[in-house]
Amino acid sequence: MIGKGCIMNALRPHSVLPPLLLSFFALCASASVFAIDSKESVSVSAKEYRNDVAYIPTKTLSSTSPSDSEDKQALRKQQHSNVSKSFSSVSMVNNTDYWIYDSWVTLDADIDYDGYFSAFTVEFDADTIFANVPVYAVIYLGQDERYQSIHVTSEFSLYGDDSTDGFVVESELISGFPSGDYDILIELYDAYNDELVAFSDAYDDADLSYVSLESNNYEYVVQDTVVVVEEYGGTTGALALFGLGAFMFIRRFKL
Repeated sequence: MIGKGCIMNALRPHSVLPPLLLSFFALCASASVFAIDSKESVSVSAKEYRNDVAYIPTKTLSSTSPSDSEDKQALRKQQHSNVSKSFSSVSMVNNTDYWIYDSWVTLDADIDYDGYFSAFTVEFDADTIFANVPVYAVIYLGQDERYQSIHVTSEFSLYGDDSTDGFVVESELISGFPSGDYDILIELYDAYNDELVAFSDAYDDADLSYVSLESNNYEYVVQDTVVVVEEYGGTTGALALFGLGAFMFIRRFKL
């Protein structure tokens, strides 16, 4: 299995690579075996928050009406949901108008206390040179530079480099993710033209690296069962009954 060592950390998005090296880059990524079992369906439940309250998408700058916004969101989910991709497909992004300033990961639920969590939260602060621009994000989980999309966010606005416009996604992994250490990839898209404009991964931010996760169907809860066994000896029981009977007979006879 080809890991991160196959592609040097120095080869980042703005590097200028010769064609031969680019070919090798793509080959390494495609040779990686994605640890998520392709025979198992991927199911994830997600909730979105902004400014500590549930995020409710409304008509945004890229839409002319609420129905248009819903249609766009449906198309985006169709395009990006349950998509598997390699690192090489996003590594050549070169857009200086957008960037992901920082991201944070919180591990929320480990039902069987084995150190692997089935629920986690990703918060990220994306910035732009524009005063107000609509974007959306796609969240991925991956191993060995192969990624599986788990959530396509609603459209939301960025306000320059405002530090208060962060976006939060709470995810619960239902199925499709065996116990393991996963990297998180965040892609940022321009909502006007659906162009990939920025991304952040385990190379950019250590918080997105080696996150111990598993889906709910790998959470094993072992319940201790206490069984009380009472044994009665047949001979001893008979003798006890005989003795009790004899005692009652003698007591009655004396009376």
